[in-house]
Amino acid sequence: MADNPKKREHAGGNGPPSKRPRFPFNPNHNIRTTPTNTAYPNGEINVRNFLKSHENEIKSLENAMQAAKKGLNRRAFQNVPRGLRRRTASHNPQRVPKRLRTQAKREMKEDNTPISKGASGIGKSRKKWLRKDGIERSRQAWDRRAKRRKEKKEPSVTVEPMEGVETEGGRTEPPTAPRTKTRTTTTADPKSIAFSALATPEIPPSRFRRRQINKTWLPTHVWHAKRARMTPPANPLWGFSIPLVQNEKAYRSAYHAKSKGALTCDTSYMATLSLKGPEASILGLLKALHFADEDDEDPWANHGKWKKWRNGTRAWEGWLYERQSEPLSATALVTVIWCVQESDSNTRRVFIRVHPGAFHQLWNTVIRVSKVQKPAVIAEDLRFEIGSIEITGRAAHETLCSILHPRVPPDMSSQTPDALWQSLATIATPDDLPSGALVAFPITDPRLRDPPSASSLSYDASAQDALTETLAQWPIDTTQTVATVFDRNSRLAAARSLQSQQSINRRKSPCTKGEYPDPRSSDPHIPMLTYASRNRKSWTVLLPWKCVPPVWQGIMRYHLSTGENPLPCGLKESRDIQFMESIPNFPYDFPGTVAGWDWEMKERAAREHEWKKRPKGKRIEWSTIDLGNGRRGEVGDPWACAWEKLCSKEHNDLLTCEIPNSPRPCFRQLPSQDASAVLKKKPIASSILDHNYLVTVKITMSKRGTPTDCARIYRLPTNNSDLRNKWLSLVSKDGSVRNPRPMPKEDHDSRSKVFGKRGRRQKLAENLLQPAPKKEDDYPSVPDEEDLIGFVTTGNYNLAEGVPTAIANLMLSRVFTNNSEGLSRDDTVCIVREAGHTIGRLATWESV
Repeated sequence: MADNPKKREHAGGNGPPSKRPRFPFNPNHNIRTTPTNTAYPNGEINVRNFLKSHENEIKSLENAMQAAKKGLNRRAFQNVPRGLRRRTASHNPQRVPKRLRTQAKREMKEDNTPISKGASGIGKSRKKWLRKDGIERSRQAWDRRAKRRKEKKEPSVTVEPMEGVETEGGRTEPPTAPRTKTRTTTTADPKSIAFSALATPEIPPSRFRRRQINKTWLPTHVWHAKRARMTPPANPLWGFSIPLVQNEKAYRSAYHAKSKGALTCDTSYMATLSLKGPEASILGLLKALHFADEDDEDPWANHGKWKKWRNGTRAWEGWLYERQSEPLSATALVTVIWCVQESDSNTRRVFIRVHPGAFHQLWNTVIRVSKVQKPAVIAEDLRFEIGSIEITGRAAHETLCSILHPRVPPDMSSQTPDALWQSLATIATPDDLPSGALVAFPITDPRLRDPPSASSLSYDASAQDALTETLAQWPIDTTQTVATVFDRNSRLAAARSLQSQQSINRRKSPCTKGEYPDPRSSDPHIPMLTYASRNRKSWTVLLPWKCVPPVWQGIMRYHLSTGENPLPCGLKESRDIQFMESIPNFPYDFPGTVAGWDWEMKERAAREHEWKKRPKGKRIEWSTIDLGNGRRGEVGDPWACAWEKLCSKEHNDLLTCEIPNSPRPCFRQLPSQDASAVLKKKPIASSILDHNYLVTVKITMSKRGTPTDCARIYRLPTNNSDLRNKWLSLVSKDGSVRNPRPMPKEDHDSRSKVFGKRGRRQKLAENLLQPAPKKEDDYPSVPDEEDLIGFVTTGNYNLAEGVPTAIANLMLSRVFTNNSEGLSRDDTVCIVREAGHTIGRLATWESV
């Protein structure tokens, strides 16, 4: 063993390994000194000159002490920034930042630590062989399937979407075309309009084909794969592999990035539906779907904001409802964008952006209604042709102005969108812009301007006055041209003209630092359209599907003026940000819709699975929960929002849900106009109370307690006056809630006695000998099941408000106890009890 050369030895000699220091000492630091000849003129001490001459020595000494202290406690791999840390220590110097690699190599050499340089040649060759073998097997399987289809002589890809496919749950869905490299286009025969089938993604490369058999990757999937937790491979969301949450703890960091920097999310999973036809036919289709019927103004008037919306200079968000449904049944929350009308054509084009959970339902409805219009409207599925990026935060517009550069240098003296784009960099929130502001122009490839340069932020008085004048007049309403993102040929041309990263690197290599390569005529014209949303407080950028990764990489590499970079976020962080803004998120907070009910059923199954996989000794026994007054057991399924118990019996008809064997109770989401009437405490129509309507509200906890998902919401007791008075006694006259459990008053003498070992023994003896006092309930018992009015769909501690809040849904017929009369102050007070808990907490609710 003594002759073993691999045995570690002491860094300073041949001492025993057990006595070597864990962290070897660094060499002594050389402290520079300054001559002190001028500090003693005429043999006298000048205090000022003395301190000045020794100032550098003192600072060097302090820095050396701090460096020595830090060097003794931390190694190089322990000084890695928080965003680059790994779960385990890395013994490869190349895995740490460049500024720490020299230190890491020196420490490993002194400590005789073996340096891992990756897999050996044999391992690499085996990995290549396995990859090559997998590619070959994938190709063989694909050829076998193609040969089998050819032998069976399958019909053509183009199918009639009018003939719906009956699913197992009884729901009719449009047929889906098989995967092909090219998708069929619509015909232009005015007598017989042939509608295209549902879009299918392009065949992925052979090395990624086996991983996308039952799902589709987002354009930024490769970037997110090692930076975020993705959906399970066998359980994708809405047919996509979506990043759920970042690998880092991002709940607080996402909130800080939103309030001070920028938060970015790849929302290419959002579905885009295109309508093409005469303006009158498109307006008839939107009217049939009751778009914006809840607005106080006439949405079809040719003046004001609606005229700008129809001219293609505004984006508008609103609800679409099921056709010929009485009362109205909400389908989805959508964004409708018109294209600027071309001078030589009478045909208009419209984009409808909708959540993928409600896309199939909307597609079926649009196909039926478009066939009725005369002349007919052509509907097209653009789910895999148009991607999107959503960015929010105070520095969001600064980031977009620095990354999205016009393809052709604009005339700065004009009022066109590309000329005014850079002057909008100092805008902090979408509230500063006109409602639904929209900007569209072709941009250049952001990789040609990498690393991105900071936008010119001017905060002087003249620049701010010019910006205020621009926002007040908003000349883009008259200078906006036709957005090329509506043209399919322009989208395909931009995707085909994208250069490889290797070609771009060759063009950038002759450039010096701070210079960019000269533009070429072959550079792509990337169609871009961005619009601001006041409801979501964010900007959304629409791009061709294959052009999303270059823009995403540019955004991630941009250095904000605040000193940080934009933070990526997943689906969970996006929901958390909307929750902190007290904004209900579709479809998660709208269980009255089909998409919301489907999400509720998935969440039920996930919570039940989470409960069942726990051992019996470590999970809640729901049947033993004591709710007081002899009541035991949880109300309904503990892992579900039991909306079935809230529906009135005369209207509790069961509808067929998309999920097999999952009946959906007959309840609907309350329209926005009626919800605002509830907020203003106005009398509500009795016809609405005759149906099972849900209203989305915001819950604010009065004192203690943090509401979670599936928490039960009760109104004040209606059948027990004593219990109601107990709860009302906790509410003061000004509406605030008093703490029912005050701190015990203990005098200083009694507390001073319980000091030391002897005092604690005396106190313990007194507690054992004296009878236990009768414990009074701090909170009254929760009301009965008949006072249950709703459930929490999203709840947590709200960092923006500093108190626990929740987004919940209430059954309107149970909220109004006095039929159609207005609400009183006591009616907005509720009791929130989490599933599995026995204590209820006071809270107040308000409509959102």
